[in-house]
Amino acid sequence: MPRKKEASFEENLAELEQIVDKLESGEASLKDVINNYTLGMELSRKCLAELKSVEDKMNVILSEEDGKVVEMPLELEGGQ
Repeated sequence: MPRKKEASFEENLAELEQIVDKLESGEASLKDVINNYTLGMELSRKCLAELKSVEDKMNVILSEEDGKVVEMPLELEGGQ
């Protein structure tokens, strides 16, 4: 049986935005609200994990005056 393709960050984020719109509309049944909330939390977890992974890999590439290229870890405000 073929494996299901893993959704991209952009696909997960788009689905999460649709869920938020549904929840904000106030027109869903309680059961749908609970199911959508649960799925939304899972999508949120996946998106945050991917963002953290990318953040950990990001580097700043600087060019010094003598023409050398220097790669340094990216330090974000509020980061750990």
